Amino acid sequence: MNKFGVFVSLGLVAGSAFAAPITETISFSLSGFVDIVGSAPPPDPLVTGSFTLNYDPSLTYDNNTTDITVHYLTGVTVDSALGFTYQNGFLEFGGIANDADLVFSNTNDIVVAFNVTNPADPKFIPCSTPGYTCGKYTGSALVEAAGYTLIGSNTGWFYGAPESTVSTVSEPTPLVLFALGLVAVGFSRAVRKG
Repeated sequence: MNKFGVFVSLGLVAGSAFAAPITETISFSLSGFVDIVGSAPPPDPLVTGSFTLNYDPSLTYDNNTTDITVHYLTGVTVDSALGFTYQNGFLEFGGIANDADLVFSNTNDIVVAFNVTNPADPKFIPCSTPGYTCGKYTGSALVEAAGYTLIGSNTGWFYGAPESTVSTVSEPTPLVLFALGLVAVGFSRAVRKG
């Protein structure tokens, strides 16, 4: 069986147990796909998606489907539940049948890898990042670790175009909302005394 994919092998590092949970919405638009095995044109030249995550950046998540809400995914078919894998600032979104950070030929699947060390400014991860493998483009910074595969095809399409975009909308965490509430109560009491 012809296999390829995006692999993440990051060492486990204990993080602070006191990091605040993050809620953010990530949207992406992928285009300019390249065949990572041959030269077949992509079946769909544009893939878009949007999802909201709730996670603690000091923890590790693997194929998590409970802390994610997928708003939409267009241009690709995925035959399994969508989820995410996260560790030390690296986030992968995709179908969990093969693992959220991996795609195999002859499956309907997707993987999109993000560097979220700065959650307010997520970046796509290039295939040249240590620990990532993207078919024949291993090591190429011109191709990103984001692509899809289809049933009946021995190849996959990963994107490498500068017009692909990623954006995020961070939402306040419950702890931040609680702190803002306390400030408002304190302010209202100070105004009453004055």
